[in-house]
Amino acid sequence: MPYVADDDSKAARRITGIEQQLQEARSEFDRWLAAGGAPKGASELAQREREGKVLTDRLQALATALELQRALASPALHQQERTLAKASPKKMKDFGYRPVTVQFLGGVEVELMARYWCRSQARAEKGKGSYFGLVLLGVCDRTTPALASEVAQLAAALSSFEDARARLQQMGVNMSIRRIANVAYHFAQRARSQQELDGMGIEGSLAGKRVVISTDGGRLRIRRNKRGKRTKKGRARYRTDWREPKLLVIYVVNEKGRIAQGFAPVMDGTLQGPDEVFRLIEFYLRQLEVHEAKEVLFIADGATWIWNRVTELWRRLGLVGVVRCRELVDFYHVVEHVYALTALNKSWRASYRKQWATRQRRRLWRGELKAFIEDVQRLCRGKRGKDWARERDYLLRNARAGRLDYAKARRAKMPMGSGSMESAVRRVINLRLKGAGIFWHEDHAEQMLLLRAYYKSKHWQVLTNKAFASPLTNAA
Repeated sequence: MPYVADDDSKAARRITGIEQQLQEARSEFDRWLAAGGAPKGASELAQREREGKVLTDRLQALATALELQRALASPALHQQERTLAKASPKKMKDFGYRPVTVQFLGGVEVELMARYWCRSQARAEKGKGSYFGLVLLGVCDRTTPALASEVAQLAAALSSFEDARARLQQMGVNMSIRRIANVAYHFAQRARSQQELDGMGIEGSLAGKRVVISTDGGRLRIRRNKRGKRTKKGRARYRTDWREPKLLVIYVVNEKGRIAQGFAPVMDGTLQGPDEVFRLIEFYLRQLEVHEAKEVLFIADGATWIWNRVTELWRRLGLVGVVRCRELVDFYHVVEHVYALTALNKSWRASYRKQWATRQRRRLWRGELKAFIEDVQRLCRGKRGKDWARERDYLLRNARAGRLDYAKARRAKMPMGSGSMESAVRRVINLRLKGAGIFWHEDHAEQMLLLRAYYKSKHWQVLTNKAFASPLTNAA
């Protein structure tokens, strides 16, 4: 039934109950402390540590729960709940206090009393409402913010949810694999939504710095359910298609061309295609004030989906024609294509093919682009087939666009390879999202890309801040 004033006594009784539990926990800790003695060996010391951790985790959980319950019973929070209810798309009613169990950082679960908001009595009886007070205080999925951040971080850092569950159990936190996954996915979902509303939250600026931007794709498998009959066990049949997630990296190099230590690289990824990853690149560059950078280099492999969008990126950022902006194709990718081109000429001896490729490599290194273009055109003269055309067009297109001027890049002491990008693909995608028997629902893969990218780029606290931003900020 809708809220009545008598419900306030439920919160008061729960505060008293938690105070009693806290006093009992203190007494138990004092008894444990008094009963202890000097450990006689490593195993005894380890046992004492584990016992102490269990007791202190309970103390911490109850102390925090007491503060949380007092906040839930406060008139100020109730007013904020009303404000949030008014901002909801559907009319929400206050159905009074209900018991709800919350899990704290040490894994201890404590029952609290929180106001339950729902559209109707029927929906409330089915559990289709929300505890707005808990949401306002950052308690989502019945876990405190600190625990949710820890769970999501372990889910991103370790190779599987099973490993995350095992690690949490070692920490004294019991959670099912399904719950771990839900906490991690919802954490990422909230962080991304908040990021779109008020910016990325990464501190720092690219002003006066030498900036390198890169993007590339990886591979993972997406699960899609098939239509038709289910299996004998009642499970949906499915197929697993390969998809190419796009990843971006933005980092800073010093005057020697090495990665600068004062600026943590920015990494992010998406499964939504080339346009979306370039939207993210533009989003980050604007936030980081790239227009004030000393130099900007966009380096990647020769994929047309990348370079067809770079010019538009410069235009949208107001950097078209700016001398300090450079474009470069990864030197080692280009050399691979040079060797692939010579391998198509079966009339040459192997030694001569190697000699020709080495000569072109040296020309690229020295910046002799005119001679390089002439040699490639001479070799590919006449109709040679699709393989010849593909390799020829790759080399000539990028050479004429000025993306193969490695001599200028060396003089400027800027990177000539996209090793940082290749490393990011391996660390973010290959070691977590790709592997034998690993496949994802598309939205879950999107969320794990965000978690993994921010974890590997050492921006986890930024993501945590976004995930637990106040809903009232969004409502305003």
